[in-house]
Amino acid sequence: MSWLQNQVNLNPEKLFIQFSNDQFSYLDIAEMVQTYSRSLLRENIQPTDRILIFLPSGIELIEIMLACFEIGAVVLPLSLKLTEKERTAVIEKIQPRLIITNWKEQSSISNFKFQISNIEELPNASSGCSVITNNYKKDKDDICAIILTSGTTGMPKAVQLTYGNFEASCNNWNEFLQFQPNDQFLCCLPLHHIGGLAVMLRALMFGFSVNLVSTFEAQTVLDTITKHPVTIISLVPTMLKRILDLEGGLKALKSLRWILLGGGPSPEYLLDICIKEKLNIVKVYGMSETCSGTVGLKLLDEPHNKLYAGRPFSGAKIWTENDELHISGPMVMKGYVGEAETNGAHNSHDLGRVDKDNLIFLDIRRKDLIVTGGENVNPIEVEEALIKIEGITDAAVIGVEDTEWGQKVVAYIVNSELGIRNSELRMKLKNKLSNFKIPKEFIQVLSIPRNELGKIEYGKLFKYQS
Repeated sequence: MSWLQNQVNLNPEKLFIQFSNDQFSYLDIAEMVQTYSRSLLRENIQPTDRILIFLPSGIELIEIMLACFEIGAVVLPLSLKLTEKERTAVIEKIQPRLIITNWKEQSSISNFKFQISNIEELPNASSGCSVITNNYKKDKDDICAIILTSGTTGMPKAVQLTYGNFEASCNNWNEFLQFQPNDQFLCCLPLHHIGGLAVMLRALMFGFSVNLVSTFEAQTVLDTITKHPVTIISLVPTMLKRILDLEGGLKALKSLRWILLGGGPSPEYLLDICIKEKLNIVKVYGMSETCSGTVGLKLLDEPHNKLYAGRPFSGAKIWTENDELHISGPMVMKGYVGEAETNGAHNSHDLGRVDKDNLIFLDIRRKDLIVTGGENVNPIEVEEALIKIEGITDAAVIGVEDTEWGQKVVAYIVNSELGIRNSELRMKLKNKLSNFKIPKEFIQVLSIPRNELGKIEYGKLFKYQS
């Protein structure tokens, strides 16, 4: 029995998704899921077929993903914010059996050889005289979703997650937070991220509701908390700060049972505010490869440990090799697409240590990535994009500590045309990089310091400012 079918049997009329002013019960969602499932079966979609979904975060995305789960197809929700180059790389790597989009977005992916169906037309495909039977039986080792993450090459890596991964992760979160039937989880993280998808599946497994906000806007989130019975929210530090900066933000956040805080390092000053104001913060450490957070810390229970990431959840084991954190357990991905299976163990490449009481300390979130506003930015990818701009002969990109973003992307450039303006650079990068990857600051230097191997000596950059 699927997760959705189980909830329909237990709570058919109970609220599952609140989306703006619209409410959808488990039965409401299940009826549309059944329609989409029949459509996919009529398209001869088979278990393990990869379905790439290019839709905004919303009810249709949820319904079509759940329809894929019903018939055993593997779903990959793709962000609408990717550049054409990024989209092309992902689609060519995944080789989907079918791409599902809508009329508005179809032009962005119409140049691929793969079959494309528009969500608006799928319900019509479900009708017909012949009987369509769904014979799929869920197995915990079956891959159900592929989630994209950033790797050291700058190209997305495709993380394969199984039904067993999600069940283990969701059970751990339930054990840690003790979900209640009347909980409402405000989801303002996109559903193509593990943070957003995991919220929906936790609700589906444990029978609480999700209040879906399709894109983060601090005032919208504040208004949603104020107007609806929200009890839990998941945020990155930048989001939390922006809500706190609004009038009434602190009061609204104080009303919540839990505030999950992850996606990158939390500035100490922000944690101190949370402790002082007694906000129910849960520090979270995890990644797509571990099917969302696998380490947690309830900040008010042990404020003296505020700088730690937390302790591993049940079934997770964490240790260090060469100062890098390794994670094993039933929530660890099956593997990256095109690479060897993990056998339940993953090298995070995060620098850290395991201290007494099994507390995990992160020395830096990721030694080769910049984490800005909860998003991973590969400096090499940005450097390569800069070098391709006429007049720029060399570049180095770093993350600089920032109170709003956690880290901000800063580029040092050697520019033979010293008159080029920052606004021009941003415009030239716009079609090459996602917005969050574009540097917030450009610093022109006479040369980029490099060692004898040609590697950038980042510590010397400040001495070379022109």
